[in-house]
Amino acid sequence: MSGLLQIGLAALIGVVVWMSGRWAIKLLSQGGPDEPDPDDVIDVERTFRCTVCGMQLTVTHAHDADFAAPRHCREDMELV
Repeated sequence: MSGLLQIGLAALIGVVVWMSGRWAIKLLSQGGPDEPDPDDVIDVERTFRCTVCGMQLTVTHAHDADFAAPRHCREDMELV
């Protein structure tokens, strides 16, 4: 490989690493989601079961009474 091609390839790799670093820092600098308002959380009692592995999950608090079923093993869980 010629010297000019090696320099160009090194510069390209450097730019990719620099842009990836900027993207990662920007992603990490953003805060997570806001904490839910405790007044908006309601008590619920729903038990779900994974159709693939059989794991059960009981949901005791939610924002809304009509929430979507959680996912486990990449599938929607069923209401027990």
